[in-house]
Amino acid sequence: MRKYMGVLLVIGCLTLSSCFDLVEQIDMNHKGAGTIKATLNLSKSRTKVASLMKMKQFNGIDIPSETTIKQEMAQVVRTLKSTSGISDVQYNLDFQNYIATLSCHFENVQALNDFSKTLSGQFKTQITSYNSYQYDRASQTFSRSYTYTPNLAKEFSKVPNDDRDLFADAYYTNIIRFDKNIQSQSHKNAKISANKQAVFLKVKATDLINGSTSLTNTITLVK
Repeated sequence: MRKYMGVLLVIGCLTLSSCFDLVEQIDMNHKGAGTIKATLNLSKSRTKVASLMKMKQFNGIDIPSETTIKQEMAQVVRTLKSTSGISDVQYNLDFQNYIATLSCHFENVQALNDFSKTLSGQFKTQITSYNSYQYDRASQTFSRSYTYTPNLAKEFSKVPNDDRDLFADAYYTNIIRFDKNIQSQSHKNAKISANKQAVFLKVKATDLINGSTSLTNTITLVK
């Protein structure tokens, strides 16, 4: 959620170990329905995050309070629950370990895209301008389209040069599981699981921020 990108960058500057991990898991059946779960994990930096959360502002960046974060998340959940094709919306905010999760069921890939669109509207970002999914049931092909946006690099440029190396251990992980075997996938850095029913992709946050890697992928299932 780019609204809190500045906060994540500040946290990264204060952390001497792994900054954060963002994990996105999609479980989809061959008919196009499934679930999506997003997890933001700051637990490795929880001591310094706790100190940061006590501040209202750091280096000109507003730090949201626990109350504000809870209110924002509650509004997201209300909006998602009223979105067509989305159901079973669940979330958890763990302020002891600083782990946030959000999940829901989607009836089809259009609803999956509406999930991103809903978050874009709530947080006044443009998630859908660089990320969208498609599924061709006839050819059993699932694809993700991704276009790099320079806004991430713009936010990252605010971090002092000496502190950017602290993001070296921050990662984005994408796991997509199916109920059928996978025939092929096109991303050079992604891997097909041993049971042939999942695709695993893990990339450095800095590579996404700087645009040196892409999330575009085409996955073809065995008919």
